[in-house]
Amino acid sequence: MRIIVSGGGTGGHLFPCLAVSKRLIEEGHEVLFVGSTAGIESRKRELLPSPSVFIDSKGVRGKGVKSLLNGFSLLKSIWQAFSVISSFKPDRVVLFGGYVSFPLGVAATVKGVPLILQEQNSIPGKTNLLLSRFAKKVLVGYRGATGFFNGKAVFTGNPVRGEILEAVKNKESLRKKVLRALSLSEKKKTLLVVGGSQGALWINETMKKVAPELTDLREKLQIIHVTGEGKSPEMEDIYRKEGIEARVFTFYPKIWELYSVADAAVSRAGALAISEILLFGIPTLFIPFPYAVDDHQFYNAKELYEAGACILKRQEELTPKEVATTVKLLLFDIMAGEISKNMKRLAIFDSTERVVREIING
Repeated sequence: MRIIVSGGGTGGHLFPCLAVSKRLIEEGHEVLFVGSTAGIESRKRELLPSPSVFIDSKGVRGKGVKSLLNGFSLLKSIWQAFSVISSFKPDRVVLFGGYVSFPLGVAATVKGVPLILQEQNSIPGKTNLLLSRFAKKVLVGYRGATGFFNGKAVFTGNPVRGEILEAVKNKESLRKKVLRALSLSEKKKTLLVVGGSQGALWINETMKKVAPELTDLREKLQIIHVTGEGKSPEMEDIYRKEGIEARVFTFYPKIWELYSVADAAVSRAGALAISEILLFGIPTLFIPFPYAVDDHQFYNAKELYEAGACILKRQEELTPKEVATTVKLLLFDIMAGEISKNMKRLAIFDSTERVVREIING
């Protein structure tokens, strides 16, 4: 079978797409990845497991002259999408979100190619809502999203990379290996702090004020903090000043290694992060990015919160002292074990396989 896949703009769209692409290729299907020259996929081409094509597509918001120019850009990207489909002649077009979704979805619909969408979030984006009218099915990562798609939704969970699943299987051996590599203690509890590509700055600034509230745990606690590229280079000095053992990274490509050592986490509530953290059962304080479209990060984590599978707080509700208190609870309170159990009950370990089956079966 010949299949066009597309996902990008951010890692939350790209990595599920790559996970599914890899499995499709392993099953002998011919896969063409279509990305945007303006998205993360263009900068991470070495990660793509299949032949790829890039078109000039980007967001189309704006007013006045900017809106007009974006309109011309959109028409150009739709024409390029038609060209790609005419050349490759796919049996399916599968869209995971990103700048290319709309032009490819339009082209697939007009050309009569079966269209399948994958929606990662609990509140669907406008592009998927529009394209769902023409799609054969919509594969959703959250049960709460099924009601948006007029009977076309199939709950699969969000696809995750094979490396994540391997890390879950071999967590104990990987944990020891990673702690040694980072020169961290096996006897201390490890807190993982991650902010995602957009929401890291607020978390970084808050952790500067949280650190002094954690000094009573110096002998019991160590921190791994992923600050985001170009953000908060002073974090390591702040932890050192407070006498807290910490490792600070601007970016960590093998994030599953950090999941394997985390006893608790502080994280934004992007769909990809939640799906991966669930698999490891890491008790987590989720702080939704307040500027996410339609507040979807809050609703992503709300499903977990209602199942007793996380602590969920909006950032405006939190003081540094409250963050510190919550971190201590997640690391040392007996309820953390219950949260972890509930997370693992919600985790979907075969989500990638479910998506692949739905694509193949049409």
